[in-house]
Amino acid sequence: MKVPLWVLPLALLLAGCDPPVAQHREEVPLRLYRWSPEGDLPPEPAPGEPLRVEVLLYRQGALVQAVLRTWGGLPAEGDAALLLEGPGGERAGEAYGDGKRPVAVRGRADRPACAWWIVSLSPDPWREDETETRFYQAHGRVCEEGR
Repeated sequence: MKVPLWVLPLALLLAGCDPPVAQHREEVPLRLYRWSPEGDLPPEPAPGEPLRVEVLLYRQGALVQAVLRTWGGLPAEGDAALLLEGPGGERAGEAYGDGKRPVAVRGRADRPACAWWIVSLSPDPWREDETETRFYQAHGRVCEEGR
């Protein structure tokens, strides 16, 4: 069996990777949000494939890295963000993205560190006169053990 040449550098790169120290995966349902002058209505489930979210937290010595990935769901636009913090709540780094590409942040933090994440993506183009829109919205925190 002949192995393609590009496999060797990839195998060497992956061999040096440590597994994540913490991770979170979830499916975020599409929800319909409505508002009016009388007040906002509670969000309702909307038809559509769920958005899949994965957050991975890595550590190598004092360096911490978090990666936020999204896939699936309807084509959508919006924001995705990651915030790294150390054990005392001190900020170690932050990164923002559009949800179409992975968001990654690196920083220095003592143990145990956490990554706060948020995803707010909509398949509906924004219009000022809008009274309803569909969103994939979720947020959470991923921490190393001990926190």
